[in-house]
Amino acid sequence: MILTEDLLKDLISIPSTSGNEIAVAEYIFHFLQQNNFTVEKNWIDEKRFNIIAKVGQPKIYLSAHMDTVSPFIKFSQDQEYIYGRGSCDTKASIASMLIAGINAKNQGLNNFGLIFTNGEESNFDGIKALIKSKTNIPYIIIGEPTSCCPINGHFGILNIKVTATGKAAHTSNPQKGVNAIDLLTDSIIKIKTISFHPETPVSLVKIDGGIADNIVPDTASAVFGLRPSPNDKNDYQKLFNSAINHQNIKIETLIAVPPINFPIPKELNFLGQGQTVKYFTELSFCQNGLVLGPGDIKYAHGPDEKLPKSELSKAVGIYQKIIQKYCF
Repeated sequence: MILTEDLLKDLISIPSTSGNEIAVAEYIFHFLQQNNFTVEKNWIDEKRFNIIAKVGQPKIYLSAHMDTVSPFIKFSQDQEYIYGRGSCDTKASIASMLIAGINAKNQGLNNFGLIFTNGEESNFDGIKALIKSKTNIPYIIIGEPTSCCPINGHFGILNIKVTATGKAAHTSNPQKGVNAIDLLTDSIIKIKTISFHPETPVSLVKIDGGIADNIVPDTASAVFGLRPSPNDKNDYQKLFNSAINHQNIKIETLIAVPPINFPIPKELNFLGQGQTVKYFTELSFCQNGLVLGPGDIKYAHGPDEKLPKSELSKAVGIYQKIIQKYCF
């Protein structure tokens, strides 16, 4: 029986930045086959797949993403910590879930599953493909670095693009044109007057416009990044349109994934009180569940990404108890 730490070492040692997850996916797929799970590949494109593993007819799934941010950082360790890319985000969750699943299966527990996805650190194409496949997911535990504390609410993602269309002209005769950057600037000022929900962070994250210093620009655009709070009920597409209301300005929603706030079911009361966080996870794409995993979010994506070894065994125990409570 492989130890959780050894399994995590193997996973960290396989580079798996977003879009290049195939090697780690094949490793996990064959690991599950070797441990007699019913396993299938949920294909995202010709080269990439999610993994769905089942024991019986799952009432609950444990799930984590296989991809990491770049750059790759090799595995290392000391007495207290395991280091390397993905050590806490989220290969520790994967290793803990795999061992918990094996232990639960060996105990004779039934009707649970494991899901491992791609693309979480980029465009969420893995979880989108999973949802599109119509896989029945009654309840899901998303593994992210939460220091093994339950997260049952988090903010969403809303990106809105504002595009201004003007008329090009030579800068020696600017009156013959319509400056799209001027239109865009006026629009941004109006957007700043919108009554955003006090809990929702709003940032102007991107501006594009102009092609040369002798041409009045005929197009310019800006992208606003919002993280809507679970308590925010505003329709921001409508509010942006109302604030600007100009025929030369187009407002479009690029990404809209809602915030979540799910109650913790009575079977999982032993986890304690849930928390709401401002970051975003794949749980927004699911119907019911919570976020819980080993590791501290402050170390995710950083050059010193690390995981306390003590949290690995703790996570295995928690995941195993979750399966027991749901699948007794």
